[in-house]
Amino acid sequence: MQISNVSGFGLIAVDKSAGRILFLDPATLEIRNVIDDLPPKPHELLILPQQGKAYVPIYGDGIHGDNPHPEHHIAVVDLARQRLIKLIDVSPFKGPHTARLGANGLIYCCCEESAAVVAIDPHSDTLVGHINVGSDNVHRLATIPGRNQLITENEEDKSLCQVDLNGTEGQVIKTLIVPGSVNGIDTSPIRPWVVATSSDAPELFVIDRDHLQLLDRVPIVGHRKGGQLVRFRSDGEVLAVIGDFEPVASFYDKDLHHLFTAQVQDKPLDGAFTPDGRYFLVANENSGSISVISLEEGRTVEHISVPEGCEVLVYYPLAPIYVASR
Repeated sequence: MQISNVSGFGLIAVDKSAGRILFLDPATLEIRNVIDDLPPKPHELLILPQQGKAYVPIYGDGIHGDNPHPEHHIAVVDLARQRLIKLIDVSPFKGPHTARLGANGLIYCCCEESAAVVAIDPHSDTLVGHINVGSDNVHRLATIPGRNQLITENEEDKSLCQVDLNGTEGQVIKTLIVPGSVNGIDTSPIRPWVVATSSDAPELFVIDRDHLQLLDRVPIVGHRKGGQLVRFRSDGEVLAVIGDFEPVASFYDKDLHHLFTAQVQDKPLDGAFTPDGRYFLVANENSGSISVISLEEGRTVEHISVPEGCEVLVYYPLAPIYVASR
């Protein structure tokens, strides 16, 4: 199939197993270019269109909870030229994973092995600070739109931390213990909520983002296990919940009412909404496929082959793209 309404956009993916960054055709998902001179293993992906750059944390050769040789770099990619610019060394901090842009213009990235979140200046692409969060299970984070705050999820600690960002340092101002381990996390663009998945049961934790209080627990329909990741569509009207090593993805409206559950393939890890918001693409690492889910039809319409190991993908606008600084 051809995915419609992607004119003016590119599509980038991270192939964790092979240690590569892939540029895909945004409509057909065919590989157009490859960056393969990376340390092992690249995880996660942050796009800054205004900078014309992508940031890919280099996690190390293991997995969460078992990373014997943690890395200490974040790869910076020029989106226009589709090539590696540099590796940011975040030493002495190790095991970088999720990275997000803060309201203050700095990039914040979890460094799991060091129980810290590091701050990166995207103009100079240098390490400018860090925040001690006190948990070596800090794996993912979400920034709060328009506010100098972020929320970390600390997986096996069954906790989330509210962090106030004061310049490049910042500090933890509140910690919430939830009834179970946590996994994915995202913030609603239109509700004062943080939504996190439980690792222990098929349910969502709905959290007041301002006061870090647990508001509700919402069942994930059609899942037998806890969820992997949650992704809000940019308008906040749809939430996608990807199964944790379970080949399903469920969708909810802005008020977290269940819409439908779709079948995907082996080991779904992450996903992306198409620019027009009509489809959600799920990267299935073990199957070597991307499942294309139609939000209008409420079902998976196709599985498209990609290299095994693809775990995350993001659409980005081709213009305005500014040439990245050297």
